[in-house]
Amino acid sequence: MRIPTFKQLEADQQREGGVCYSYATRMHPNPYFYKYMWQIFWKGSPCERHAFLNSPDTLLSTKEAYDLRKKLADENLSYYLYNESYPRLDPASPWNPSSERWKGTQWAVAYDEDTDEPYKGHK
Repeated sequence: MRIPTFKQLEADQQREGGVCYSYATRMHPNPYFYKYMWQIFWKGSPCERHAFLNSPDTLLSTKEAYDLRKKLADENLSYYLYNESYPRLDPASPWNPSSERWKGTQWAVAYDEDTDEPYKGHK
């Protein structure tokens, strides 16, 4: 995974133009299983390096991330894309939260309780 810096982003922009460098995992097709939180590092980001990667202020919902990605593509701007998945505490998910496998896991709310705006079925 690339640690985001404005210097490297500018070099990538000059070399290749509006390119997405993805450090994100693919989304599971069933939105009731996982919630995804996204980070997009671009020239308008509030900070860089680990401050960016560790800041809760840089987290985006799926819809916010896809809207920003479209804006950046339309403006031919390079960016780095990151995401993290969280299993949902949802009756429709197959997870057993009391299983040893999930010890210490950060859970997401059930899909129907999630207040984020959906994007192609994902919140």
